[in-house]
Amino acid sequence: MSRLLQKAIYAFVTIFVALTTIFFVIRMSPGDPVETVLGQKATQEEIQKLKTQLGLDLPMSSQYGNYLKGLTKGDLGKTIFGNKDVKELLKERMKPTIILASISVTLSAIVGIFLGIWAGYKKNKNFDKFSRLISLFALSFPIFSLAPLMVLLFSIKLNLLPVSEWGSLKHMILPIVTLMIPLGAIVMRVTRNKYLEEAHSQWVMVTRSKGLSDVAILLRVLKVCLPTILNVVSIQLSVVIAGTMITETIFDIPGMGSLLFDGIQNRDYPIVQGVIVYSTVSYMVIYFLIDYINEKLDPRTQS
Repeated sequence: MSRLLQKAIYAFVTIFVALTTIFFVIRMSPGDPVETVLGQKATQEEIQKLKTQLGLDLPMSSQYGNYLKGLTKGDLGKTIFGNKDVKELLKERMKPTIILASISVTLSAIVGIFLGIWAGYKKNKNFDKFSRLISLFALSFPIFSLAPLMVLLFSIKLNLLPVSEWGSLKHMILPIVTLMIPLGAIVMRVTRNKYLEEAHSQWVMVTRSKGLSDVAILLRVLKVCLPTILNVVSIQLSVVIAGTMITETIFDIPGMGSLLFDGIQNRDYPIVQGVIVYSTVSYMVIYFLIDYINEKLDPRTQS
């Protein structure tokens, strides 16, 4: 079996397991979306009528079969609240999420690699010790506790940046920095350790003896380090996606994270399922893209 086919099967199984799990978990959780829509004063007849319209009176296996049938046609269904098309709703909410996640990951990688190499170059010097201490401190705060601290410090205490809304650069700074801090700290530590491992290896000594400049050697070491760094970023992608959704909720950003939160609160099954499907597919696409880049960078795969 070819490697490409193995990857495709792995991606399909991952997506299938994710959407199947969320389908059953959300339906087994407490709360009835129909009762939430109609209110506490609704009669049993009204509740049953709406359930029939939404197909929620069918056996679970039949609901699941209808859901899979819709997915094969690209149909994610309609929301329970408002009867809106889920696919169109996701398209409206995707832009802020993509902007937030892509900028955060890109800046985290750039800053983390730069600081990691500089810390490795200044091994055991003040900068190296300080950067390791700061990165350890940054990794001690998960997103859900770091975001409120950023709001408290920069929005409430110092009144420098807005705490909510979306649209201008000023509104993007806090959520982007919140996501950058933990990922950038991980990239920095991994880059530093890998740089130190390669910088003192035999091939670097041979290269240096040939008279290459420090900059040329540094670039070669960085190329060797990149696959390891990219692997770390790909592993952290799921954390970034989850962190983006938490950040959107805290900073009131109209993205997929806040949409998912509303869907969970209202037990709006199609919304939750749609967000999970899009998130899982996005993760797999980016993961395999990074894997492809790693193959191209790995000298063992090159003739």
